[in-house]
Amino acid sequence: MNIKNNSKYVKKNDIFICTHDSLEDRHKYIKDIKQASAIIVDKDINIKKNIPIIKVNNTNDTMFQIYNEYYQKPLESLNIIGITGTDGKTTTAYIINEIMNLIDTSAYLGTLGFIYKNNKIDTPNTTVEISKLLEYAYALKKENIKNLVMEISSEGLLHNRCNNINLKRAIITNITGDHLNVHKTFENYLNSKLKIIDLLQEKVLITNIDDISYEYIKNKSKQKRIKVITYGLHKKADYQIRYYRLTNQKTHFTLKHKNKEYSIESPLLGKFNIYNLTAAIITINSLGIDTEKIIELIKKIKPIPGRMNTFITNKGSNIILDYAHTINATKSVLEFANQTKKGKIITVVGCAGGREKEKRKEIGKLVTELSDKVIFTMDDPRYEKVKDIVNDMLKEVNVDNYFYIKNRKSAIKEAITLANKNDTILILGKGTDNYMAIKNKYKKYNDLNTIKKYTK
Repeated sequence: MNIKNNSKYVKKNDIFICTHDSLEDRHKYIKDIKQASAIIVDKDINIKKNIPIIKVNNTNDTMFQIYNEYYQKPLESLNIIGITGTDGKTTTAYIINEIMNLIDTSAYLGTLGFIYKNNKIDTPNTTVEISKLLEYAYALKKENIKNLVMEISSEGLLHNRCNNINLKRAIITNITGDHLNVHKTFENYLNSKLKIIDLLQEKVLITNIDDISYEYIKNKSKQKRIKVITYGLHKKADYQIRYYRLTNQKTHFTLKHKNKEYSIESPLLGKFNIYNLTAAIITINSLGIDTEKIIELIKKIKPIPGRMNTFITNKGSNIILDYAHTINATKSVLEFANQTKKGKIITVVGCAGGREKEKRKEIGKLVTELSDKVIFTMDDPRYEKVKDIVNDMLKEVNVDNYFYIKNRKSAIKEAITLANKNDTILILGKGTDNYMAIKNKYKKYNDLNTIKKYTK
């Protein structure tokens, strides 16, 4: 379709539609449009143009309506499960999609791309524009796929990418603070996340009672008459996590619901994955699937790309590759490593450039306090110098157990070389990303390929 909402890409026969969100109003770019078939607005425009200007009530809704008709209203045939939160979105969505595919038909849309059947399409954002979502939904309609599990980011909600979506269920995994370079304050970030409850069709929200933001979530949900199902260690949780045992190979825990206890074994590692698994169990159970059947299917879940992936080196040291890049996720992985370690912990870590500078010193302090050795390196530096980013990470470090290697491949190689039998190497931040963002370019790079290269 030749409908564009980015003035940079408008050509002769295109229609430019002036959509708007919390940060951008594209009416201001009308002056830049030199050629187009028409311009669609929802404000009075005083600019003279030789191009037809069509006024509507709301350009965002109009854009949805146009694409929705073009793709034959594809969302109407889908049960959509939406997941938001600071950490755990990808893993929880992946678990639900894997289990739903063993029961019915399902697709996944989020950080890992758009995945259905044997197809995998890379996506530009965790939560795509509504036009792209409708295109993907149309592909699912043609394949008779009934369910879509999608990650919904705070930025996707802030920028109105999810308007006009009706969710069957919604999950809020946790809200601990992230993307403050965009949201500016934690309160703004929290309220952006909570916009997910406005998308609920059946008014059922599943959330973590142990999370610091739970009371706020509960109160906001009550105001909007949303039914809240809770999970966590707290005794008042609807689904209470009672006992758990962590190893570096499997996770075991007991879940109590309505005076009945369930024993669960999972190949997914870490305490945080107990929360992710429980959220998935509740969601699928709320759709009418028996809990015991879900628990059996959990054993069949494959490792989630870039999330707690484990490898053994030739010397018998253990590698854990994880996408952890927030303060909370980094702490969780380090705590797991300390709970299950048999030797020393060597951590390879950096922070992204051009965003969230305030979290760097927290991550730097965490990794040096909870590791025996740390190698600071690059992680999408963009327009910043890697050394400057690392210096920010070192601002509150009071120990001398670290060194700096700019090149990430070299840093990983050095960690593998240093590690002895039973040591644990944590490689954090990139997961299975296939690029390194340097200045305005995305250079081909992948942690997993680097690990494979140096563990042969």
